[in-house]
Amino acid sequence: MNEPIMNTQAQAQSYIDKAETYKKLGLKAQVQYELEQARKVDPYIVHEARYTTLFEDSAAEAKKVEALKTPLRIGAGMLFVNAVLGVISLIIVLMSGNGANLGSGDFIGPIVNTIFGVNLWQIKANWQKYTVWWAILGLILFGGGALVSGDYFSLIIQVGFSGSLILLLAGTPSKARTVSAVAIFLVLYLGAICLLYSLAILGAFAG
Repeated sequence: MNEPIMNTQAQAQSYIDKAETYKKLGLKAQVQYELEQARKVDPYIVHEARYTTLFEDSAAEAKKVEALKTPLRIGAGMLFVNAVLGVISLIIVLMSGNGANLGSGDFIGPIVNTIFGVNLWQIKANWQKYTVWWAILGLILFGGGALVSGDYFSLIIQVGFSGSLILLLAGTPSKARTVSAVAIFLVLYLGAICLLYSLAILGAFAG
């Protein structure tokens, strides 16, 4: 009579073992799946210490990911916009015959931004800090280069882009910082770019 019960308990424990392994590997979805399987096989497993620990950790992680969902996807959108505008700028420069003025950063930037954007869109929390580092690096390299050369318009654009990403993703995102970051992105970054293109079009007509 006790054999089926023992088999059920052993099976539930095996699911717990798998869940612990998946947790070490960082496979959150698999942890939740194994816990659910353990509970189905043996409902009393929910009172077991290992199950409780895994379940609480999984719930806390899920809550954290949900809180990061909006900021990370907004950051992804910023990166995608920058990548698209970067490609458009490349095409315009190449078609105008000024390709010799382009640097390696002009080609690498859109590719890297796309890679970062895809990972943020997939809510990969580790990419939050990577994106902040990338934004800081861009501010130092491109922003510093624009400052040294006296290209203050490009400096404003870089500050608007990098600054909005840093404000959005550094540390623990909040609603106030998210709104502020979006405002900076729209005004300093997109606003400055729109003004730049408008001046270029007016200059072309005037010429």
